[in-house]
Amino acid sequence: MISFQAFALWINIAIVVAVGIGAYRRRGTGAAVLIALCLLVTLWTASYIIYDNPGLAPVRLYAAVTAYATAVLAATAVLWLTLVRTNRRSWMNRRSVALLAVMPVLTFAAFGLASGPGALFEIQTPPALGQLFSTGTWERMISFYVFVVVLAGELLLLDALLRRRNAIISSLGLAFLGAMLPLVTVIVEFADRSPFSKLELLPFAFGLCAVAFLYGLFEKRPEEIGAIDRHAAVEGMDEGWIVLDVNDTVVDMNPAAERMTGYARDQVYGQPISSLLGDLSNLGLTLSASQEVEMKRSIRLEEGWRYLNIRISTLMDRERTPFGRLTLWRDMTERKLTDDSRQRARDEMFVLINAISSAASNTLNTEEFLLESIYHIIYPFRSQVVGIFLMDEKSKRRDEAWLQLSSHLGLPAEAIEDMARMPASSPLFNWVMNSRQPIQLADAADDERVPGPIRRIPVASVLMLPLVAQGEENGKFLGCMLMARKEKPAFSQDEIVRLTTLSDHMATLIDSDRRRKLAIALTERERLMRDLHDSVSQKLYGLVTTTEAAQAAMEAGSSVDPLQEFARIGEHARQAVKEMRLFLYQMQQVDVEKEGLVSVLHHRLSAVEGRADIKARLLADDEDIPLATDTQMTLYYIAQEALNNVLRHAHAKSVLVTLKKGRGNVVLEILDDGVGFDLKKVDRAGLGLRNMRERAAQLDGKLQIISKPNVGTRIVVAVPLEPEIK
Repeated sequence: MISFQAFALWINIAIVVAVGIGAYRRRGTGAAVLIALCLLVTLWTASYIIYDNPGLAPVRLYAAVTAYATAVLAATAVLWLTLVRTNRRSWMNRRSVALLAVMPVLTFAAFGLASGPGALFEIQTPPALGQLFSTGTWERMISFYVFVVVLAGELLLLDALLRRRNAIISSLGLAFLGAMLPLVTVIVEFADRSPFSKLELLPFAFGLCAVAFLYGLFEKRPEEIGAIDRHAAVEGMDEGWIVLDVNDTVVDMNPAAERMTGYARDQVYGQPISSLLGDLSNLGLTLSASQEVEMKRSIRLEEGWRYLNIRISTLMDRERTPFGRLTLWRDMTERKLTDDSRQRARDEMFVLINAISSAASNTLNTEEFLLESIYHIIYPFRSQVVGIFLMDEKSKRRDEAWLQLSSHLGLPAEAIEDMARMPASSPLFNWVMNSRQPIQLADAADDERVPGPIRRIPVASVLMLPLVAQGEENGKFLGCMLMARKEKPAFSQDEIVRLTTLSDHMATLIDSDRRRKLAIALTERERLMRDLHDSVSQKLYGLVTTTEAAQAAMEAGSSVDPLQEFARIGEHARQAVKEMRLFLYQMQQVDVEKEGLVSVLHHRLSAVEGRADIKARLLADDEDIPLATDTQMTLYYIAQEALNNVLRHAHAKSVLVTLKKGRGNVVLEILDDGVGFDLKKVDRAGLGLRNMRERAAQLDGKLQIISKPNVGTRIVVAVPLEPEIK
C-alpha cells in the first residue's frame, strides 16, 4: 500500500507537470523559465520518491545530492522569473549566470569529494526524508542559499507591487505570495515546527510558487507589464522636459532641459519661457488649439551654438480645459554638426572628382594627369608627400612584377632615384596588391615595411592606397598611391574612406584612358592593314603575277614581246610605288589649322603626285583664304579623296588644283587628264564620290563632277563663305 508521503509527492509531480504543460501552451514572456522550474521541481520530487524507497537504497546518496542540486537551481529559476516579471532583464547577463552557478557546482563537487577516499567533508544522508535540509552543515548552507536567493526575488516583487500600487489579487500579487511560500517553509523547517516531520515541504512550496507564476501568463493587464518608475523615467530622459502654466511660466524641468538651456531648475522656476529662448510666438497657438506645434530653435551657450527641436502640446484636464503646456526639447546639435560635416565632405568630394575628371580630359598623357590629380589631393588631405606607382606592363610574371614611380610630389631627389622602380614583392606593396585594401602605418619611422627612402625623409605616418579599376570581376590592380605626413595626427578613418573613393576613381580613369588608346591603336592598325591590302599589296601581287606570266610564256617558247611585258611590269611597279608614297603620306599628321589649306595642299601635291611622275600644279588666289578651320578641313578631305582617285585610277599625266575666292563663296577645282569614266556606269557610291558629296553637303555647298572616257575628270566644289566674311 502506498504511503501518505509517496502519495503527496506524486500529487506534487502531477501539479507541477500540469503547470509546465500550461506554460508550454501559453508560451508568453518567461514561459521558458517557468517550464525549467517545473522540470527542476519534478526532478526534485522524484528524487524524494527514490530516496524513500527501501528497494533503491544503493542510489539513496545520489537521490539526496539530486535533491540538493535541484533545490539550488529551482531557487535560481524563481529569481529569474522575478527578474522577468519586474522588467529587469538587463540583470540577466553572463556575470549573474556565473555567480548563480557557483552553488550548484560546489554541490556536485562536494558529492564527488565525499564519494572518494580522504574526503574533506561528507554529505549527510539522514534516515528521515524531512531531515534532508536540516542535518549537516553543508545541507544547512544549501537551505540558507535557497532562502537568500528567493528572498532577493521576493523583495524585487514587493518593490514593483508597491510602485505600481497593484492589488494583492493580481498576477504580480499572486507571484509575490507564491514566492513567499518557499521562504516560510525554510523558516518553519529551521525552527523545527513542520506539521509533517517525515515529509519535506520545500518542493511543495516551489510547486505552488510555479502555479502562482503561471497565472501571470494567462492574466496580464496593461498596467502590470513592466515596472516603470515615473520619476526615474522623466529624470533620466535624454529629451528635455519643461512644463509651463497657462501664462507660459516654467513650473518644472528635468536635468536634460537644464543641460540644453544652460539654466538650472531653480534659476528658471517661475520665470517666463521667453527668458530661455526669447520670443516664442508659436507658443501662444497651443492655448486654444489642441494640435501639437513643432519648431526649430538655436540657442547660444558658452560652449557654442546649440540647435534644438521643440515640440509643444497643450495639457488639459478632464473637462478639456487647458491648464498648461508640455514642451519636449530634443538636442539636434550633434546631428546638425554631423550633417553639416557630411555635406561639406560630399561637396568637397564632388569638387575633387570633377577636378580629377577634368584633368583626365585635358591632359595629354597619364603622367600629366597623375601630377594634376596630386595637386588637387595634396592640400585638402594635408599630405606633404605623394607618390603614385603604376605596374610595369612589360613585366609578365608575378614574381618579376615591378612598379614604376609615375608621378610624385614632395620627394627629395635621392628618394626619387631610389624609388623609381620598386619590386612588387616589397612588403608594403605586396600587402596592398594582394589585399586590395588601404593600409596606414602610424609609426612610419620605425616600421620596416615602409621603404627606406620614405623613412629617411622622415615622415610620421604613411598611407598606402591601391589603384584598382572595377571593370573586371575582382578588379584590375593598376598600382598604388602612397601618401605621407611629416607630422601627426595620422589620416582619420573618414579621410581614408574619401581617399579610397578618389583612388578608385583615378584608377578607373587610368584604365579607361589605356583602353581608349589601345582601341585607337588597334583601329589604326586595322586601317593600315586594310589600306596595305587594298592598295600596295594588290599592286605588288599584280606585279608578281605579270612577271611570272611573262617568264612562263618565254620558257614555253611562246611569241612574247619583251618590250611590251617589261612595260606592263614597269607600270605595275610604278603604281605600287604611287600607292606606297600615298600610304606613307597618309600616315603623317596633317595640321590644317596651323599651316592653312593652301600650304597643306601644296605639300600633298609635292610629296605624292610630284614623286609619282604626275605634273601637279596648285593655283590659289591667296595664301591665306579666310575660312573657318572646319571648312578648310572638309575641303582638304574632298581634295584628298579626289587626288587619291587620280593617283589610283586615272592614269593621268598631270593634275591641276585651283582654289578661288568668289564674291560669296570659295571654289575648289581638281582637273586631271586621265582616262576618265562614264558617270552613268559608275556607282554613285564608288570612287569615294559619296564621301565627297556628304562632306560638301555638310558645308551647305555643291559638288559637280564632269567626266568622259579618255577625256579626263573635273571635280568642282563650291562652298559659301562665312557670314562675317561676306
